[in-house]
Amino acid sequence: MSQGQDETAALAARIAALEAQLQRYQTAFDAISQGVCFFDSEQRIIVGNRPYAEMYHLSADQIPPGATLRDIVERRAAAGASPMAVDDYLSYVASINDKREDRDWTLRLGDGRTIHVHYRPMPDGGWISTHEDVTDLQQKRLLVEERVSLQSLIDVVPDNLWVKDLDSRFVIANRATALRLGRASPQELIGKSDLELCPWETAQKYLADEREVIDSGRPMIDSEEYMLAPDGVKLWIATTKAPLRNEGGEVVGVIGVSRDVTRRRLADALREGQAGILEMIVGGAPLESVLEELAHLVESQSSGTIVSLMPLDDARLGPRRSVSSLQGIEEARGELLAGPLSEAIRSRDLVVAADVGSNPSWSRLHTFVAAHGLRACWAAPILAHAGEPLGVLAVFGLAEREPSDAEIKLAHVAAQLAALAIERDAGAAH
Repeated sequence: MSQGQDETAALAARIAALEAQLQRYQTAFDAISQGVCFFDSEQRIIVGNRPYAEMYHLSADQIPPGATLRDIVERRAAAGASPMAVDDYLSYVASINDKREDRDWTLRLGDGRTIHVHYRPMPDGGWISTHEDVTDLQQKRLLVEERVSLQSLIDVVPDNLWVKDLDSRFVIANRATALRLGRASPQELIGKSDLELCPWETAQKYLADEREVIDSGRPMIDSEEYMLAPDGVKLWIATTKAPLRNEGGEVVGVIGVSRDVTRRRLADALREGQAGILEMIVGGAPLESVLEELAHLVESQSSGTIVSLMPLDDARLGPRRSVSSLQGIEEARGELLAGPLSEAIRSRDLVVAADVGSNPSWSRLHTFVAAHGLRACWAAPILAHAGEPLGVLAVFGLAEREPSDAEIKLAHVAAQLAALAIERDAGAAH
């Protein structure tokens, strides 16, 4: 073989090696998930990878080395993947090239997709740019923004609002719902069912109601039910639960709205209770039965309390027994009436001890109050129509606290009913 032939063969071998190396580089280049392209200073493409072509609905053959930016943009426009008219887009790119600095922008294509472009100028006057389809990311971001906006909206609603899936797990909840369940934020409810958030018996009731709504496809309107708040207080809520359907009409969950109706329920119960007690008094029911019913009524209106009614002994009728669910109250009655409760009789007004443990008037009864877990007491005198004392109504709190305005009013009303019962009993005895 001649020297010239050797040189030709060597050159061919080097060219083949370079082509193989270039093919490897191109394969690696094409494996990049982003679209990448290099343009020279004359706006001719040096190289572009397959994702770049496919992103704009082109084939690799349509972005050959040497093709001008105008050629490629015209092909993109023909494929429906251009954000604007060809000349407008070329002018836009030219304005970016003139500034010769890194730049990021997004393109909204005619087919609805969103492309994020990062541009970096090269020292020779060309540039390299990366192109990434961020349509899904944009949609997710919009969904998150919509969700945040919805959360802000429902959090200002005072009623409880929530959505659950077919397994009765929270998908959406507002702040009022979270607070009702003893949680700091709605996010703490997401993915949980009432079995993880409520007492077992209450949770079973909620789950059964929701299963009925899902299976029947019919709403449950303004069903009133009670629940225990995180602090143990019994609350009444009115709840509406309705099936949540998708666009095809299939039930995919439950949407619920509930509101606290405890005050209304208590007010209704108080009116009914007062009417019932008055009927007992007029009907001549035994005094002890009337006072027992009255004590139950006051306790039902004031959570965490024990009520004791202590009539004073009657000089003509003899001794009277106290009425209370508090064990040992009868044995302690004399010491209570002579000690801390005597002020209510003397002043003819309500007396409050927000902390019986530190109140000097209760110092001799520390063993009694400690044995029964009593922490507070407010007492109202039971006064006859003429003003003479007939006894004391004592409300014992199981926590250190002042009575609310409603509890003070309730104590006075209950004391008046007790006075009617005692006077009626005394009159009947004569």
